[in-house]
Amino acid sequence: MYPKHNLFRLLLLICVFCSSGNLNAFVYDNDVLDIFSKTLPRLILMSSQKEKVKNSLEICLLYETVDERSALALVEKINSNYPHGINKRPIKLVTSSYSDMEPCKQSQLIFMFNAEDTTIKKALEFSAKHSLMTVAYDKRLLEKGVGISLFLGRKVSPYFNVKALHRNKVEMDNVLLRISKIYEGEIN
Repeated sequence: MYPKHNLFRLLLLICVFCSSGNLNAFVYDNDVLDIFSKTLPRLILMSSQKEKVKNSLEICLLYETVDERSALALVEKINSNYPHGINKRPIKLVTSSYSDMEPCKQSQLIFMFNAEDTTIKKALEFSAKHSLMTVAYDKRLLEKGVGISLFLGRKVSPYFNVKALHRNKVEMDNVLLRISKIYEGEIN
């Protein structure tokens, strides 16, 4: 009887050890990622960032190493929703870890997966320097200075931090602003 218990403990220990790299990962809802995949290219087209578009819309996805799978899933969703681009413009997707943001500097939009506060702060400084629109999965990052997230209530609507957008020299279409929720301080 004891060898079976020891075998079970050993298997449990191996499972915990092998999955420990994912313990710090944030859980991203598949449906919410799907909504973001449909809205990110449209946000560019409904903002002053469309003037920066040369040949293609460029979206950069910033993530921590533990969230790489979620970033790749979002890439797949965007490619699936826009296989031929949008408005006759291809969509270029750049994935990069927070430790190397340089590939993002030509993008019009940076989508930010969750990270430590200091990492988010560095990403926001980078985006302000390059006048990039910032969008975050987590609406709580609006209070840190991210420009856009989603408000998930009875209906889903864009959630804008207008001060953060202005800081990055990004203007949004007034029609979009009228149907959106505006961040005014605290997150409910």
